[in-house]
Amino acid sequence: MYKTDMGIIAGSYNILFVCIDSLRFDVASEEESNGGTPVLNRYGRWRKCQAPGNFTYSSHQAMFAGFLPIDIEIKDMKKRETLFFSEDIGMGRKAPEGAFLFSRPTWVQELEDNGYETYCIGGLSFFDKRTALGSVMPSYFKHSYWNPSFGCKVRNSTKNQVDFALKKLSDDTSGNKIMMYINISAIHYPNYFYTEDSKKDSVEAHRLALRYVDSQLERLFEGFAKKGDTFVICCSDHGTCYGEDGVWFHGVNHPIVNTVPYKHFIIKGIKKEGQDMETRQSTEESNKYKINNIKEPYIQYMYSYPHKTAYHSLSGINLGDEFVKLKGCKNSLYFHIPFCQYKCGYCNLFSVAGIESKVSFMEEYVYTMERQAGQIADAMPDGVSFSDMALGGGTPLLLPEHLLERVFVIARDYFGIKNGTVPVAVETSPNQTTESKLVLLKDNGVTRISIGVQSFNNIELKKLHRFHSPERATEAIKAIKNTGFECLNIDIIYGIPGQTEDTLLKSLEQAVSFAPEELFVYPLYVKKGTYLYEKGIERSQNAMELYKTARDFLFLHGYLQVSMRRFVKDNNSGSNNALCGFGNTISIGCGGRSYIGNLHYCTPYTTDSKGCIDRLSAYIKQKDFLTAGHGYILPEDEQKRRYAVRHILFGSGIMCEDYRKHFGKEAEEDFPVIKEWSSKGYAYIKNGFITLTEAGLALSDYLGPCFISEEVRKRMDSSSLENGGG
Repeated sequence: MYKTDMGIIAGSYNILFVCIDSLRFDVASEEESNGGTPVLNRYGRWRKCQAPGNFTYSSHQAMFAGFLPIDIEIKDMKKRETLFFSEDIGMGRKAPEGAFLFSRPTWVQELEDNGYETYCIGGLSFFDKRTALGSVMPSYFKHSYWNPSFGCKVRNSTKNQVDFALKKLSDDTSGNKIMMYINISAIHYPNYFYTEDSKKDSVEAHRLALRYVDSQLERLFEGFAKKGDTFVICCSDHGTCYGEDGVWFHGVNHPIVNTVPYKHFIIKGIKKEGQDMETRQSTEESNKYKINNIKEPYIQYMYSYPHKTAYHSLSGINLGDEFVKLKGCKNSLYFHIPFCQYKCGYCNLFSVAGIESKVSFMEEYVYTMERQAGQIADAMPDGVSFSDMALGGGTPLLLPEHLLERVFVIARDYFGIKNGTVPVAVETSPNQTTESKLVLLKDNGVTRISIGVQSFNNIELKKLHRFHSPERATEAIKAIKNTGFECLNIDIIYGIPGQTEDTLLKSLEQAVSFAPEELFVYPLYVKKGTYLYEKGIERSQNAMELYKTARDFLFLHGYLQVSMRRFVKDNNSGSNNALCGFGNTISIGCGGRSYIGNLHYCTPYTTDSKGCIDRLSAYIKQKDFLTAGHGYILPEDEQKRRYAVRHILFGSGIMCEDYRKHFGKEAEEDFPVIKEWSSKGYAYIKNGFITLTEAGLALSDYLGPCFISEEVRKRMDSSSLENGGG
């Protein structure tokens, strides 16, 4: 899982740590919902987290040692997102992926050793340096300050702290990155003076104090923006009680004390006058992580390996002999529905448009799928099972309801996939998403709906040759949400001609407003044979900048980046990660491909309308579905490449031990290009993993093709079709 990579953040970004001392989660969440904290609301929602301690000193010692608040629902420490990790923690724990490793007592001191100017602006007495105890935590910083005007008893304490912080930022001429910690004291007791009439601390005073704090933070964030890109950690150290269950204040174990708000986000730096692209890039991804100097970063989307155009004629392989390889493995079942209302302007997939009225033809197709399923099921040995299922295309929901229902009956009767037993994913399009079909899907155990919206801008939709309106997309998504599926995915495209950062952000804002569990954000590819290609329309030149805009926006809104394209909310467990090309897959229908171990097979690849119709007609007439006549038997070298593509482009990375177990060699020996990527800042090689950096993820469509062997290139080149996409 790709999460926040502090290996990139540290050294490339300023770091601002704002602790709003004593802030309760319930108050923070309520103010977020009712608009009481407009500044903080711009930077994503609060996470509900466990406090590392129940009073200021204990909690801060834990946080400076890397133990930040943890999501309340997490029960396994291994699943927490760890930003900072002590190399001396003991217990034999391995460093989590993406963590900043430190050997000093605190990560603050480690950052100083790495060239940061570190600042502490205290609020509570634990930071006042007037006592031995009050000097401990300030000693972790190169520069530490406290003033009585920053303290709890001063109504304007936050203003005073921010004013002081801005002065220090202005005065800093070191040229180093800045790490600043601010202990906001305003909400801590006493806080009664934020109300007009009361002389007693209360939840209401707490609430008003938070609104006051929020009003001061915009100046602070703007100050850091002038210093460059800044990674911000904002949280509370503990909550506080006001008489609940007879408890006052904190320092005790009570749910209100132990539950705190947390978020982290990025503030983009303000480009200075005369600052060139390379300099701006260096503040974004560090001096060595340059990606804009690559002329064409979008070469090929490799969602599987090898591409279908590498498949050639096979000498009639009996699938019944191959199915034994499915026993004891994770297997996926895929139904390919190659029908669409219309052909999208960028689509070069196997699909046929304009046959909504030809119900009899669609019936023939579904009944042929049932014949195919029957032959396959009869030939499978006992004990073969499927861990997930997907319906793709095409647009599966173009099928009339009785045929859509029939597909689920086929899955149940022939492959044992019963309602609720495995995750089931279905692709749809706005115009085909009706309430009655959604209910049908829900009743048949569908858990994930993926809807191709691409843009909420009507002009951009027309340029893509899409024929739904933004309004229709909104209605369809609302219907999906109301039906209540575990996982909603929304597809968005960037790189559309004329698209700006503003229009892309508006589409993303609209998408995020529905709280989808996943978003796929795709670059526009214009392939030979598509409508856009024939019209001479090309992807916009600002695609990479648009990608970064989308990535940062989703990061701020609590989405984790899994691959270049895929973003998930809180590592959503309800999402179906059975992407095409992963593991074993049995495809039912014409146009889908199957994978059984090293055997890849499918119908011959075609995308043009006549070719698709011919293939469909031949499929419907087909008698034998147990002979693979077109595909590729991967030798070991190609299996290695497939493994590498699968893991480094779409997963958590190559686990060196696992690679060694499978192939008896080191991945870096088989693929020297990995070391080259590491030297350029595109990949990490550490802690037994090989993973892409943030810059590497951005260049996935540039780096991925590096794995294509000469043999596969020859096979692709010998095809009469274009060697890309698909």
